This record gives sequence, C-alpha cells and structure tokens, in this order.
Amino acid sequence: MRTHLHTLLSVAVAAVIPFSAQSQARQRPVLAVFAHPDDERVIGPLLSRLAREGRETHLVIATNGDQGVTDFAKIPAGARLAAARDKEASCAAKRLGVRRLHQLGLPDGGLASFEVLGKMRSGLAAIIDSVRPAVIITFGPEGGTGHPDHRLVGDVTTQIIQGDAKYANVDLLYASLPTERLRTAPRAQPTVNGMAQALLTVRAPFEPQDLVAGREEFACHRTQYTPAQMDAVNKYLAHAWNGSVWLRPWNGTLHDPNIFKP
Repeated sequence: MRTHLHTLLSVAVAAVIPFSAQSQARQRPVLAVFAHPDDERVIGPLLSRLAREGRETHLVIATNGDQGVTDFAKIPAGARLAAARDKEASCAAKRLGVRRLHQLGLPDGGLASFEVLGKMRSGLAAIIDSVRPAVIITFGPEGGTGHPDHRLVGDVTTQIIQGDAKYANVDLLYASLPTERLRTAPRAQPTVNGMAQALLTVRAPFEPQDLVAGREEFACHRTQYTPAQMDAVNKYLAHAWNGSVWLRPWNGTLHDPNIFKP
C-alpha cells in the first residue's frame, strides 16, 4: 500500500511540475529584436494580440534608421531623419501595445564592424538580462528582406542565447513568411525572403482587429513608405500570413509548445 501511494504521488508531482513551469513561462515577457524602425511589421499582429491579452511585450530596435532616405519624405540622411524615425518607432510601439521600446541607436547600415557588433551584443544582453523574457523573436538567417543589418541582428541575438547556459529556458524564434505563400502574394516592395512552410512550425493566429492594429502601426512609418506602397505591403503580408504569424524555433524545439495559446 505504501509503495502504491508513493507511486501515485510521484506521478502526480511529475504531472504538476511541467504545467507549473509552462504557466510561469507564459507570465514572463515576450521580447522582439529587430534592426530598423518598421521591421516589427513582420510580427505586428502577434504583438497586438499578445498585448491585448495582457502579455508584457518589449521591442528592441538596434539602429537609428538615419540612412533610410526616400525621395518623397525629403529628409536627408543624418540626425533629422533619425529623430523622425525615433518618433515613428514610438508611434508604432504604442499602437501595438508594447510595454517598452528599447532603442540602441547604432548606425543604420553600419553594424558590420567589430566595434559596433560588440556594442550591439552588450546592449542586447543587458536588455535580455533585465527583461528576462520567456520568448525572443528576431530575424533568421534570411534576414527578412535580406538587409545585412537584419541578418546581423538575428545572428548576434542567436549568439547571445546559444552562448550561455543561463538562457537555456528562453525560446528563440525566427520570424519569417512561408515561401509557398509568397509565390502567390500580390506584388509589393520590398519583398521578403521566405522560409519553407514545413520549417515554420510555430503559427500564432491573430484576430481581424490585430490585422488592423498592424496596418495602423505600419502607417506610423511615413518617412519610409507612401500610402500606395503601404497598401501594397499590407496586402502582400495579409496574403502571406493567412491569419497567423509564422515562426521557427532556432533549434527546432520549444520549451512550451503552447507558448502563444491564450
């Protein structure tokens, strides 16, 4: 009888511990890490949904965006454009319900040096240690549009997570779009380098109101897109998403497979 009771207690404890750990993970923040103001667009509906459900979200923008010159905005590269894009990033984060926007202010288009990469690594690590997220979302090796800054931000974020066992309980996810759906998407500029759909095993559904929130946050980035360009990008993304933000675990596994379930 005693042995049988001990077995029952062991089974009960084994069942409770994983559930408790998963519950605690879902109470910890979600941290999105991208290169430029407007890069968050690729997961905008997910950030909106999470904030709407009461989840704490944080957004890191690594560069100051001061090289994003467009003919129609008529703002030269430099401090004035950086200031405009700072306001646009704040506008977008507010519309998505982001708890805190972290801006590293690194040179736009100038991440590829030992000095700047070192600053990015130390800055990102400090934010991760402070926020203590359950989930980090960033670009994978294809870098969204393929911009070198996109690729480097994803690489450095991955380096931090894989470089220290203290981050073993953090789920790192790469945000992308399925190649198969991009083939039939309406035309837009810029286009995105997709991932094979079979690799995008984490699919986070969102509601129509989150799609609207994503469009509204994208509208904040007036120095980068005309209304017509925004409309084209919105249609392109809506087709590719098809109701879900698509993600890939960097190492193929998740601590909590239901991390984005309400």
